[in-house]
Formats: sequence, structure tokens, C-alpha cells
Amino acid sequence: MMKKLITRLCLFIIPVLIYAGACIFIDAYNVFHVNNVRLTDVTPNQNFIKTKYLLQNKSKFNAILLGSSRVANLPREGLPTETDDGRELNWYNMTYAMGNPAENYDTVKTLTDGGVKLDEVIMLIDEISMWKGATIGLDNPIFTTYQTYEKSPLRFYYSYLKLKPVWRIIPQIFTEYKLGDNNENKKLFYSYGVDIENTKMEIGGSGDMPEPESSLIYDGGSGVIEAIQNLSKLCDEQGIKLIVVTSPILESTYEMAISNDYLDFLYDVAQVTDFYLFSGINTYTVGTEYYFDASHFRPLVGLEMEKVMFGDEEIKNIAVKKAKTDMSLVEFGCLVNKENAVEVIDNLEQEINAYNRK
Repeated sequence: MMKKLITRLCLFIIPVLIYAGACIFIDAYNVFHVNNVRLTDVTPNQNFIKTKYLLQNKSKFNAILLGSSRVANLPREGLPTETDDGRELNWYNMTYAMGNPAENYDTVKTLTDGGVKLDEVIMLIDEISMWKGATIGLDNPIFTTYQTYEKSPLRFYYSYLKLKPVWRIIPQIFTEYKLGDNNENKKLFYSYGVDIENTKMEIGGSGDMPEPESSLIYDGGSGVIEAIQNLSKLCDEQGIKLIVVTSPILESTYEMAISNDYLDFLYDVAQVTDFYLFSGINTYTVGTEYYFDASHFRPLVGLEMEKVMFGDEEIKNIAVKKAKTDMSLVEFGCLVNKENAVEVIDNLEQEINAYNRK
């Protein structure tokens, strides 16, 4: 009797273990492979992976970039190499799809609470930021946050074991393993957090303005302004230099964003923190060759942004001049604050109206 029971248990348990092993090996979202990601055509859960990676390597990086997938296109070579008082800066890009200020605040809080000493933080905001709040729960495997994992590691990992394995990526996984130490994309992921495509400085071909990237209306419901304010306060408390930057937004997407009250969003941001403004009508936002698609500016544009923010006076002035068009009323990389917010936003409205009349 006992022998039959054991046999039945084995017949049940062995297939379950094999299936679980397959899920862990394939692991399309790489949550079981934080220290050995396999970069396939399935988007990994970068919020979880990168946060855990930094917590496991507390002294490796002391400066991070936060934001959506667009912040991947701020090149490492244009960033500051040392703090204002001369300490070396080692940057890591926390970019992931749909990253937003609420999650960015949670990330910095988790890192600092976990013993990561940060000296500088750059946060890029865009029209996604104005409506996207923090992802809650386990329903979306790409976006489930590290904070959700912290609440219940068992539930977190179980939610991925329940997913059907993505069998088609097995050949890609073996290709990754074959590359071994020659996997330049993986090296870049662990040294700076981006893909090789985010390091290429060429422009694309010009063409017709694409259909806009869709956005939702800004109504304050996402808690974005409170999140930015909380992040600013946290950075002040921790002695972290916070730099907030707006994304240059391709004109068609920019127009849709404005129709969804993007300019109101910018005004509200200025009430809680200063920021560098790269949105608006400029050389890059009216040229499709400077974008991968209707959403993502190319690294060449990111480098010009960095020249404005971090270059000396001559380099900055050249970058500002290159970005200026006949219709530009707001300087590329203008620093916006409480005092000048109304004037800047009035000029942004005049810019877009003039552009539409041409």
C-alpha cells in the first residue's frame, strides 16, 4: 500500500519538478537569472533585476539614471565623471519600459534603505510620467516591481513559475551561453544597464512624421507630482544631487501630449523642483531622423542634452545653438523653476501654435 502511494506521489511530483525546472531555466523575464541575464527578444523585468543587482553590489555604483526606456539614450560618455567636490562618479542606467516617478522614488528609497550610497541621480520625465503610476500586484510580469517582491518573495517567484514557458526562446538562450565572456551586450547591461543600440551615435533616415505615441490625459490622479516632491525631499535628506530632465518629444507625439495637458504637468513639476526642459520645438523634435520611432530619441540627441547640462560654457552654447530653429522660443535645455514657469510655458504654447500655422 505504502509502495503504491509513493509511486503515485512520484508520478505526480516528478513531472511537476521537471516543469518547474523548465520554467526556471527558460525564465523569459530573467527573474531567476539576475546575475546571468539572457538577452532574448522577450523584455526582461528590468525594474526587479536592476534593483536587486545594485543591492547585491552596493559599492559598485554611486550614481543612477531613472526614467522610462527613453533614458537609455543618455550616453555614459556625456555624464559627469565626478561630484562637485571631486569624488568619482560611477553611473548605472536603471532604464526600463514605462518607468515613472512613483516607481523611481520607490527605487531610490529601496536602494538607500538597503545600503547603496548614491551621490547623484538623474530622472528623465516625459508625457508617460504625467499619467503612469506605480505598478501594483503581480499581473504583468514585465513590470512587477522589486517592492512587490519585497512584500512576498514566495508569491513573487510563484507568479513566474505559473507562467507558460516561452519555448521559442530556447535557441536564443543557448546562443547567449555560447557567447560566454564575449557577450558584449551582456557586459554592457551589467556595466551601464543599456543595449548596444543605445550607444550608436548615427542618425536615421528622414521621412514623414509618424503617427504619435499615444498618451493619457494629465489629471494628477497618478500621484506623479507628489512622487517627484517625495524624491526631491529624499535626495535632500540623503545628500544626493537630483537632476530632473524632460525628454525631447517628437513633434507629433508632443502635440498629442499637449492636448492631454502636458504643459499643465510641466507647470506643476516646476512648483516642486527645478528641471531642464528639452521638450518643445527644436532641431531634434521636428526631425524624424533623430528618433528611432515616435517615442525614443537617438543617443546623438542624448549627448547634445548632456552637453547643455554638463558641458562648459562654450560647449553648452554650441549645443544650444545647434538645437535652435526659426520657431524656437524656448532655449534647448532651459532650466525651469517656480519663478519662470509661467513665461516658459507661454512660450511653449506660442511655439506649437506657430508651428501649426506654418
